[in-house]
Amino acid sequence: MDNLTAEQRRKSMQSNKAVGTKAEIILSKTLLARGHKHRRNDKSVYGTPDLAFKKIKLAVFVDGEFWHGKDWGKQKNNIKSNQAYWIPKIKRNIQRDYEVNEKLTKEGWTILRFWSKEVEKEALSCILKIENEINSLKMNFTERISLNTFGDKQFKVRLVEPDNSGKAILTHYLHNSEDKKISKIYKKNAIKYAKEFLAYSYPQDTITSEAVNEALQSGLFSNERIPFPPKKNPKFHFIDLFAGVGGFRLAFQNLGGQCVYSSEWNKDAQTTYYANFDDFPFGDITKELIKNYIPQKFDILCAGFPCQAFSIAGYRKGFTDTRGTLFFDIEQIVEKHRPKVVFLENVKNLVSHDKGQTFKTILEILEEKLGYKVFHKVLNSMTHANMPQNRERIFIVAFDPKQVKNYDKFNFPKEIKLTKTIHDILDQEKQDDKYYYSKNHPYFPELDKTMTKKDTVYQWRRIYARENKNNVCPTLTANMGAGGHNVPLIRDDFGIRKLTPRECFAFQGYPVDKFVLPPIVDSKLYMQAGNSVTTTLVERIGKKIVDLL
Repeated sequence: MDNLTAEQRRKSMQSNKAVGTKAEIILSKTLLARGHKHRRNDKSVYGTPDLAFKKIKLAVFVDGEFWHGKDWGKQKNNIKSNQAYWIPKIKRNIQRDYEVNEKLTKEGWTILRFWSKEVEKEALSCILKIENEINSLKMNFTERISLNTFGDKQFKVRLVEPDNSGKAILTHYLHNSEDKKISKIYKKNAIKYAKEFLAYSYPQDTITSEAVNEALQSGLFSNERIPFPPKKNPKFHFIDLFAGVGGFRLAFQNLGGQCVYSSEWNKDAQTTYYANFDDFPFGDITKELIKNYIPQKFDILCAGFPCQAFSIAGYRKGFTDTRGTLFFDIEQIVEKHRPKVVFLENVKNLVSHDKGQTFKTILEILEEKLGYKVFHKVLNSMTHANMPQNRERIFIVAFDPKQVKNYDKFNFPKEIKLTKTIHDILDQEKQDDKYYYSKNHPYFPELDKTMTKKDTVYQWRRIYARENKNNVCPTLTANMGAGGHNVPLIRDDFGIRKLTPRECFAFQGYPVDKFVLPPIVDSKLYMQAGNSVTTTLVERIGKKIVDLL
């Protein structure tokens, strides 16, 4: 023991300055003298960095060796007095540093950490490291710009696009900049948008065309840490309609393809899509202005379109009228661009919808009007993707026989053995309390009585809980976003709870170790997971398609 009272220990700890240390003052004064303005101990920045360069999002921390656990594996054994107090405290400090790094990184900050003695002994070396980082981040501008921070703020000048498609235009241009034929579709308006963006961000500067080109070429608008970046030297090009959060895109990028256009009207889904691909989808595909940005030539059209009934009142050249439905927009795009392949996904009930009239119309349009050769089949994620979710969907694959001569060799993938269990998907650790049913919940007595197993998934059905007898997850639906009881339930070692959004995406085949769930409400994430395709199943079908191109 150190033989200090609690009050003496408190005063002793206070005497070790958390701010204004010698090392911190050395860095701050030297950097200011060299013209690098910053804020010290800025509490508006998470973690209160010792030096914060807010415009370029650079945070510098000077850590005391003892307090922050330098060489902790060895040094913790050197603590001889009051180990029960000091070891947990320093462990908490180390964990806190890790959490600060993680949160700031997610917010786009660059972090530099130095040990106090390192600064005192090698101040010049530390200063040069900071200056190198400052120069790298500035990239000839005052700050690196994140498109997310701009949000929906209005320009003082008129936006390039009346429906605010500028973000989509710019990101599509950047993603396709190495392909001159595709990028030229976006280039003119991307440059206009970038110029307006820079003018808004730097009202004191005159933004020239040369400055805009330099900004675009230097990567000012690009995210260097994209979870799923575009492929270099792609084997084929595809477009992603009714894109959701990018299930089709993920599958076809894995197969070597490049997405040259995406469209999704839901703003929350756009946010998730952008967080993972750094490519912002265009909005309402029913608008001609949005359609006009589709490149003339691409290989595959992908679409998980909504199920809608068709009118039988009007006929055009003998074909059922699809106007007023979203399939009409697919029909228009296929007719204009003639992709080699059309790949559609929908709910199983599409086949019987409107007494079969809906599905009949789709086949009629694709085969007779547009001249495609069509294959279709209902497949289950459980039997065809090794994914423990009972999810049946209709898949439609249509080939242009003039461009894909060997189309008749296409076959849907065969069944494969289900080797994964729900325990390969479910998190084993305790989840946030908000996912658990408390004993005071009105449903808890019935749930506790019925949900006796830990190796299956349950669903709440108004007045009772139903067990899935196949020991797999029941079909995830968009209705999960409408209320907590629509989300499948499990019993784990800590109680009865709902699946988390992360687990729902995992049941759809998403690599959740990399896939980013942005900070939006759970109800929106549940809806996105339920609306999505099972990416691993799409990839299996996609491989069969790509092999014929």
